[in-house]
Amino acid sequence: MRNLKKLEKRLLGMHKDDPAKLVLIRLVKSLCLKEDFNLSEIYELSYDDFELALDIMKDWRLDCYSKTRERILEIVTT
Repeated sequence: MRNLKKLEKRLLGMHKDDPAKLVLIRLVKSLCLKEDFNLSEIYELSYDDFELALDIMKDWRLDCYSKTRERILEIVTT
């Protein structure tokens, strides 16, 4: 869950047009909505954001009922 909170802070601190933010948003939306995501997009991220994306995918499987997931879904859908 710590990585999802890290993602939440990261998304809230990024400019709305930041390409990395858009990739992370697409990743989270695809996880939330169980849609396809082109994994090659995460290779465009900085190393720290790339690691965060990988950690998010790992944690996503474990945090099925986390409140953090709900807050992140709100962030990426507004």
